Amino acid sequence: MKTTTFNLNSFRKKAYYEDAKGLMQGQSRGWMNCYKSKVADGISPQEAINSCMKEYQDQTKSNWSEKYASKTIKK
Repeated sequence: MKTTTFNLNSFRKKAYYEDAKGLMQGQSRGWMNCYKSKVADGISPQEAINSCMKEYQDQTKSNWSEKYASKTIKK
């Protein structure tokens, strides 16, 4: 009878990588969606980045991740 061992450490590394990768994809999507929506409203690119940064840093007023990181932009 052949026995196999389960390597928990390799599982943890893989799970952490997938979680971090998912987090970064969501954050990147959020930044791009925020930028695109601000530029589409007629704001200059630099002002759009600054506006997105202010919204991201002050998430008590608006839920930035729900607003921009979802697949559809909520206005």
